[in-house]
Amino acid sequence: MDGEDPYHARLRAHPVFYASIGVLHTLLTAGVVFGWASLLPILRQEGIDLSPSDFARIFTHGAIGNYLSSLPFGLVLDRFGPKSCGMAASFLLAVGLALCSFATQSTTCLDLGFALVGFSGPAVQLPTLHLARLFPGQAREGGTGGAALLMSAQAGAFDGGTIVFALFSAASTFFGMTTTLFFRLYLLVPLFTFLTAVLVWPHTILPDPAPPSAARRQRTNSYLGAASPYLSPGKLSLEPAPSVLKDAPLSQVLSSPPFYCLALWVAVHILKLNFVVASINDQLNYAMKPAMAEMLIGIFGAILPFGFVVLPGVAYLLSRSTITCFQVANVVGVLYGSVLAFLPGQAWYQIFIVFTSVATSRQLVYSTVFHQTGELFGFRNYGVLLGLTNVVVSAVSLVQGPLVEWAESAGNYLGPNVVLLGLTLPLFALVYGTIPRDPQANGNIKPKLFSLPTEVTPLTALKGRPRSHSDAAPVVAP
Repeated sequence: MDGEDPYHARLRAHPVFYASIGVLHTLLTAGVVFGWASLLPILRQEGIDLSPSDFARIFTHGAIGNYLSSLPFGLVLDRFGPKSCGMAASFLLAVGLALCSFATQSTTCLDLGFALVGFSGPAVQLPTLHLARLFPGQAREGGTGGAALLMSAQAGAFDGGTIVFALFSAASTFFGMTTTLFFRLYLLVPLFTFLTAVLVWPHTILPDPAPPSAARRQRTNSYLGAASPYLSPGKLSLEPAPSVLKDAPLSQVLSSPPFYCLALWVAVHILKLNFVVASINDQLNYAMKPAMAEMLIGIFGAILPFGFVVLPGVAYLLSRSTITCFQVANVVGVLYGSVLAFLPGQAWYQIFIVFTSVATSRQLVYSTVFHQTGELFGFRNYGVLLGLTNVVVSAVSLVQGPLVEWAESAGNYLGPNVVLLGLTLPLFALVYGTIPRDPQANGNIKPKLFSLPTEVTPLTALKGRPRSHSDAAPVVAP
């Protein structure tokens, strides 16, 4: 294709291989900071003496940096392309890891370094998300099947990144590895992502795949025409209705309710999930005996990275009914929120409901936001929109600090957990606001998958072969 980025042909020649590299980038960088529950005991063992609220503040800085980075790096991605975005993000990740290696000597280095690791991780992921366009093909309702699978894999890798600190915890226990050594060895990761950006990532985002051929549409119409002679074949469509906001100008997207409904839905779920990750150690210490709490903290750190096991189910839901995926995430949020609020001392409930729900809920939430942002609004402003979504997430996440302080002053986490549970309930209705309003649908919010017939095919058309709409007999007005 004339004028096409030369790197695009290489990506299209081996789509699975390069998409796998993108998922590996995400696994090693994007969600690493959310393994904080495994890192925290090591920091305490190495003599870093801070209060629970101080440690929670460090984690919050990393988490907020994780969300805020999508906006500036989204602008870099949209303006300068995946290659420049990946190179800049890799450099900042290296700086953050180097600062974290001085954690035992300076808590300021730990705080700033952890914030930079959180800030740069999603920026390494951003240049990989457009690779979903390597897998065209319509799904039943929610978008493209291959793209939905890749976005679910990306979300699973983001979530699975928590295994990095869990593995470090195991290395610390069995081999005596220190934080200084770990963070310096981990500098190999930004070197890998930097070289990939230089050698593989393209200068421009992949273009949207071509629509289905006219011949394919004509064959579909012919078969539909044979099924019912009283319906005009061209008026019945089994294809999903395209979003009216897909690849629309940024100003149009930002003036529409679906964007804000999606952003608010994500923000509440992320607040709840991060509150658990930041405070689960102290919640368990308040509710249980020290030995039991220590054992459960280890179990939580081991379970958290394995939320990806639900990836096939999430991909299936996303490719067929995104509303169902939204509501499943809401139900899971209610379940683990109820246990934390009303049954905090039940160890088995913590393991089988809270721990597993937090791990799998991350997969549900991140898969949905990555997929739906592309499906609802396209990739024209994908980086900026994902960044603005994360600005909303960051603003809502500022509530996390006061919630931890409230719990510490009260001596229990009942109040904050009840508040977070209450915030989950309106989300069951909010998800319907993410459906774009079709200006031609006379105010009907739901896009129309089927339209009523407006033409009648004469009975004489039953003779001969099934006919396409293009050669249907004309309708004569009375």
